[in-house]
Amino acid sequence: MKYGKYVLILFALLIWRSGPAQILKNNIRPDVIVINRMGEVDSLFATEVISKYYATLEKGFRQVGLPRFIIAGREQKMIFGLGGNVSMRLSYDFDGMARSLDFVTSTIPVPNVPTAARQTQFDASTSTLFFKAIARAGRLGNIVGYIQSNFRGQDNSFGLQMAYIELAGFSVGRRFTTFCDLEASPSTVDYEGPNSYQTICNTMIRYARKFNEHWSMAVAAEMPDVSATWSSETESLPQRVPDFPVYLQYSWNNGQSHLRTSAVFRDMCYFNRQSQQVHSVFGWGVQLSSSVQIGKPVTLYMQMLYGEGIAAYIQDIADTGLDLVPDPKQANALQALPMMGWIAGLQWRFSPKFISTLVYSGVDVFERNDYKVADTYHLSHYLSANLFFNLTGSCQIGASYLYGSRRNMDNVQGHANRVQAIVQYNF
Repeated sequence: MKYGKYVLILFALLIWRSGPAQILKNNIRPDVIVINRMGEVDSLFATEVISKYYATLEKGFRQVGLPRFIIAGREQKMIFGLGGNVSMRLSYDFDGMARSLDFVTSTIPVPNVPTAARQTQFDASTSTLFFKAIARAGRLGNIVGYIQSNFRGQDNSFGLQMAYIELAGFSVGRRFTTFCDLEASPSTVDYEGPNSYQTICNTMIRYARKFNEHWSMAVAAEMPDVSATWSSETESLPQRVPDFPVYLQYSWNNGQSHLRTSAVFRDMCYFNRQSQQVHSVFGWGVQLSSSVQIGKPVTLYMQMLYGEGIAAYIQDIADTGLDLVPDPKQANALQALPMMGWIAGLQWRFSPKFISTLVYSGVDVFERNDYKVADTYHLSHYLSANLFFNLTGSCQIGASYLYGSRRNMDNVQGHANRVQAIVQYNF
């Protein structure tokens, strides 16, 4: 069939238009600029270029989607996308607050005090720029290079988020960890999102493969980041073994629904000054995650996570010293604490312009071997109700209410409330 491939391309674009993967993105068909070509760009040529770019996208939470402009060579040997967004968030905390631009439940003061009751914040630092180049690589398929940055560096400086190369199923560079299922949570006005989510970027070598329309998998070696609570006789060391995350996924409904099982394995080393020896502690985590589209308007989300010594993969506690802690039953030894996290979410598309999301998430860190430090993080809850409106195809506004609580190991608790709004223009 002469135009068979174009029918498939148009079908793929229809899925993009109706998919639930992300909200804060460009919803206008990109303009294709062709180098060394006279006259107007043929619509079928432009559609094929857009489809090739779309096939390289990673979809889900906090993803940027298609750029507004794509530059292509006359023979499509090179495709280049340049895009980004200008994002402005306004928030007001009342009756307790989170001491951060994002709603991070681990930063809630425990207990609540009058000096941490209210605050107003404006934040434009999540505004983003991204660049993607796609080139033919013969029998190996396409080679993809991608860079993404925002202004979350020190003093709002321009800082690297992701930079990676993809070829023949392999990916090398920095991107969201393989342990994170980016399509297992709905979008939120809050940039941080659910407190138990794994939206952590690691430097890695990854191999991913899609076997057919249903089954896919990935395995990776990722640069570890260990955050520990050190005792007087222990100290940190450069980590000697990478972390190894892996997943297996089954998809259906044209890729709009999926079920994924994931695991991560860690070998965390430290130095014992008393024995003058290097010791290691094994960490591991398992996860079951899913998104299920019910008809066109409703998508349900779920995630359950459990493991030991995996605080680095739970964004709420990634830098709180909970990967390794002192073991009271072994002098000058460290141990990995058990922990779990969960997410339940709902996304409802009222119309092409109005979308609402609701998310509940939690993190629980358990005691082990009588380790119980009064002001150590124990349990937190996160609730987010959001409403988004597509002002134009490339501009969205949104509003949300957030509630969070944190309880320490001595059962003292604090809570926070926030209302937040966003205006985002995508290009």
